[in-house]
Amino acid sequence: MEETKPTPPLAALREIRLQKAASLRALGLDPYPSRSARTHYAAAITGNFEAHEGRPVTVAGRLISWRKQGALAFGHIQDQTGPIQLMLRRDGVKPTDPEAGTLGYADLHLLDVGDLVEAAGTAGKTQRGEISVMVREFRLLTKTLRPLPEKWSGLKDRETILRKRYLDTIVNPEHKATFEAMARMLFAIRTFLNQRGFLEIPTPILQAQYGGGTAQPFLTHVNALDCDMYLSISHELYLKRLIAAGFDKVYTIGRYFRNEGIDRSHHPEFQMIETMTAYENYEYNMALIEDLFRFVATEAFGRTEFTVRGHPVDFGQPWPRLSMRQAVLDKTGVDFAACATAGDANARLAELGIHEPQPSAGEAMVKAFEMRVEESLIQPTLVYGHPVEISPLAKPMSGDPRFAERFEIFIAGMECGDNWSEQNDPVKLLETWRRNYRPEDRDSGQFHPLDFDFVEMLEHGMPPTTGIGPGIERMAMIFTGKEDIYDVIFFPLMKPHVSPVNRQIFGLE
Repeated sequence: MEETKPTPPLAALREIRLQKAASLRALGLDPYPSRSARTHYAAAITGNFEAHEGRPVTVAGRLISWRKQGALAFGHIQDQTGPIQLMLRRDGVKPTDPEAGTLGYADLHLLDVGDLVEAAGTAGKTQRGEISVMVREFRLLTKTLRPLPEKWSGLKDRETILRKRYLDTIVNPEHKATFEAMARMLFAIRTFLNQRGFLEIPTPILQAQYGGGTAQPFLTHVNALDCDMYLSISHELYLKRLIAAGFDKVYTIGRYFRNEGIDRSHHPEFQMIETMTAYENYEYNMALIEDLFRFVATEAFGRTEFTVRGHPVDFGQPWPRLSMRQAVLDKTGVDFAACATAGDANARLAELGIHEPQPSAGEAMVKAFEMRVEESLIQPTLVYGHPVEISPLAKPMSGDPRFAERFEIFIAGMECGDNWSEQNDPVKLLETWRRNYRPEDRDSGQFHPLDFDFVEMLEHGMPPTTGIGPGIERMAMIFTGKEDIYDVIFFPLMKPHVSPVNRQIFGLE
């Protein structure tokens, strides 16, 4: 005889709620009507009660508490703006009426905490002085089939929070603040760039040839064209095409996909702002990025001082500008630009306790910077003059072609953006690509792939151009004080998982 599996508590609770939904239908009520007649948000009433006292209001939201005391019932609903209390009197609430869709006092037992409801009545206060809606008409908007987790002990597992962020923000609505701040931040970024004369023009996510950076791509297939495509690792090359097309200031806030590691500061899918400006060089962008961060800080957060990775950081102060060569020299006493060979440079690295030989003196300087300087850059700092060996898309400095017209932003010891004067000499760019590219390492993420369509565009002529590319999630971490990128991504990438309970409920086993 086959053993019967025990019914999980969740499945049993779900069955009870399904029966309540059936009872509602038997009363002629739709447990899932298509609209609400809401007129007010909770905060509009609680925040300005004097203007609403005694006046008709209709509120709607999720029922987060509920109790009946004889002829009285009390509950709290929560909407996007916060909670508000409902007070229902047995003799004051309209009876159940299928035509009006109202649920009467006698049928309130069909409610559960977590249900979405609508309450129409007048704004008032209870005997205890709590602002409430004195309910005259009560409607069920959505019958929930699963209970909410208990606020204090029901949602502590990190993986569950990341997989079911919606439950976390229902039970802990204050956790929405990070994502609301990100929305304000994005609005402020667009406002800033639009005011500076930039145009936001969409660029492709599906690309026949990825480019604009060094990263391992995601590969997909387009059935209609019967060809492979890549998900974008960057939108830079398309923005440059727009510059050649005659648009002098363009930007995109795009999605990027890099098939690489996952850790506290990296996620395979992320967002960046990328701009391109014609007839300017990297020095223009030093001012632009500093102004952008200061504008976002004040517009979206109302201040310039923040705590980032435990450090006080002030975006209101002028940002120092340091050459990488000088920053390394000041910190270590080593001038890598004076090293005649890679061997000499690696010997100096070893003297600094860095035993990671590099292929060139320039790359040895970068390694010394990363290991000995980077973490000390706490206040917003612009570091410029990277070796050309690691800057294939940037123009060399006219005064010293060993270094590129490129800078990075550092805040609280983190790299927060990479920017340069774009290489618009098609012959030099093609030479650089060919020198660095190895066909056997295609899609490895180590090299810029050859993009002959882009080179053709350059041969038609692209004016002097420069761009910035700060990451949205990295900016959000800075401004919200988060140290884990998963805390600023509402839907982080997770390995697919179906719980044993769901497998049984949905008949998957």
